Amino acid sequence: MLFYFSATGNSQWIALQLASLTGDEACSITDFIKNKSVPALPTGTARVGFVFPIHSWYVPAPVLQFLSQLAIPASAYRYAICTCGDDVGKGLSRLSRHFPLDAAWSIQMPNTYVPMFKLDPPALAQQKVETAQQQLPRIASAVKRKEHVWEVHEGSWPWCKTYVVYPLFKNFCISIKAFQTDDTCISCGRCEQHCPVSAIRLVNGHPTWNNACIHCMACLHGCPTHAICYGKGTKGKGQYHLEDYINDER
Repeated sequence: MLFYFSATGNSQWIALQLASLTGDEACSITDFIKNKSVPALPTGTARVGFVFPIHSWYVPAPVLQFLSQLAIPASAYRYAICTCGDDVGKGLSRLSRHFPLDAAWSIQMPNTYVPMFKLDPPALAQQKVETAQQQLPRIASAVKRKEHVWEVHEGSWPWCKTYVVYPLFKNFCISIKAFQTDDTCISCGRCEQHCPVSAIRLVNGHPTWNNACIHCMACLHGCPTHAICYGKGTKGKGQYHLEDYINDER
């Protein structure tokens, strides 16, 4: 089994590519979250994998909640793959302290968090996607052999990023107040449908956000008219669409 959590599509793409190489079944964690259910794994499950993005150098809260409820056979091989724009800090090391992992990898994918950063230039984004695809056969081979591997790029000052910056970000930066739409909103409801944590609903044809929001920016990048912005600075930074970088590979 291979479970994935994805907002802008990076982690989903990695998970589906990996599943095709390992023969495992890929399942969306978002589906279980929205259905308020937890899967029951067969007793003979041989390996269980998890693919998810790193948010401010730690694991997204919905993934942590899902993992805390999932019963995994003691004999199963457990591994995780996290996607990140640059590095993961001590995110996976911290996770493995209360959710033991036999193996872990980090894979760089294009940056998507425009409230604080710019999108990667197209050439860099393309390079990251191509490099990620080149990594996957090697990772899949290690998974099938149940190797104990830890290939995680923590970056500089990893402890500070995960144990200091992350709590500050979570407590003071994740806010719904700055979300807004302009007059190009067509009330299509795509933001509500695609939000992985059901934090959006349409009121009088326009999206409103609630405190379940995890700042994944799926709504902003997925809006067909780019009507959604966060504060004053995101509108000019464009939108990220993974398909722009994988069309040639299909």
